[in-house]
Amino acid sequence: MSHAVEAGSNEIIKLLISHGVDINEKNDMGFTFLHLAAGHNCKETVELLLSYGLDINKKDVNGFTPLYMATKSNYIETAEFLISHGANINEINEFGETVLQIAEKRNYSELAKLLLSHGAIYH
Repeated sequence: MSHAVEAGSNEIIKLLISHGVDINEKNDMGFTFLHLAAGHNCKETVELLLSYGLDINKKDVNGFTPLYMATKSNYIETAEFLISHGANINEINEFGETVLQIAEKRNYSELAKLLLSHGAIYH
């Protein structure tokens, strides 16, 4: 299932889910399928997985959420989609960072503006 998620193969994902794949499964890093989809800029797959009720704010072992995964690679459309569907933009990871701090550290000015426009704050 991980490969299908990373490739954005939504029809295969639906087929696997219909055959009993556990959509709440995590890998060794604590990534859910939603983390993988966000981290591979698969916005349509993010939407599909959310329709199955996955937790949009689920953290991995480092406290990274799916929004963090989209932010670290400057995937603006995926980040905006997650925000518009309830992602917590002020969540703090295990290193004391928010997604706004990640965007600014990496010089992602457009993404930082997006986050600020949705109420991101410094902690």
